[in-house]
Amino acid sequence: MIPRLARALAVSVAGVLGACSGGPTPATPAAGVPETSASPGTAAASRPAAPDAATIAARERARVGTLKHLWAKGVAELRWKDESGDHFEQGDLDLRWCAGRGLAASVSKFGDRHAWLGSDGVRWWRFSPKATPPALDVGEVAPSPGRDWSQVDACSSQPALLGIAPLVPAEGAVPEVRDGLAWVELSAVALPRREGERFEAAFDASTLEPRRCRLVDAWGTEQWSVEFADFASVEQAGAAPGAWSRVPRRIVARRGDGSGSLLLVLDARIADAAAVDRPELYDLDTLRARFAPEQVRTVE
Repeated sequence: MIPRLARALAVSVAGVLGACSGGPTPATPAAGVPETSASPGTAAASRPAAPDAATIAARERARVGTLKHLWAKGVAELRWKDESGDHFEQGDLDLRWCAGRGLAASVSKFGDRHAWLGSDGVRWWRFSPKATPPALDVGEVAPSPGRDWSQVDACSSQPALLGIAPLVPAEGAVPEVRDGLAWVELSAVALPRREGERFEAAFDASTLEPRRCRLVDAWGTEQWSVEFADFASVEQAGAAPGAWSRVPRRIVARRGDGSGSLLLVLDARIADAAAVDRPELYDLDTLRARFAPEQVRTVE
């Protein structure tokens, strides 16, 4: 059970567990039955206009563009299904991010650390101290041609998929409003993906606050999605409260096949440079000496 918990929590720390559509597809009206009593002009007028990609990018930079350090504490709740039925687990989450250094997250239960997850921007890693034997998994953040790659773990190290760094539209992307959300393809520069895949993000069409992010494969199938909700301010010393960055307090990741979901709740959030700007938190050699894994599995 412990390896399964650590693995799933690793996936969710970046928000990479599920799939979610942009909204229900309207049913085809029966023959002879009008689709709507409203005129086309009235229907079009009732829909919000799609914002342009530049406006979305500017709003994202205003939301979290100045956030360079984050220390958050909260809870991680995992639900999954397998051949033995439905399961639920909960752990305490300690998340630290330092722009330019990396991401580090500790998941514990009753005071015992079950997983340490992190990245230095080039490699990702997952320590499982409670596994038998204690193990380390490590791989590349971005895929290399002709090499194996763990997208789940690589995406786990992306702060944008946690809503704590800007979600940047792809160059030339044109947003489309569906069901009150402005959907746009995201830049491939910041988020790893395989050829033919794409990341899309949905923003509230009125406020431009991010609501969802999803991965669509080369065949158009949604592999997983992350939902953002309950945005809250991050205390930033030296800045007026009105200028504080805003991040989602609740992050829900879901697998497209419905086999699992994970909820992250960031109850306490502070931009604490002293707590997160510590090289030892993002240095794999230092962490290996600290956790002393007996088994190392490399994906590269």
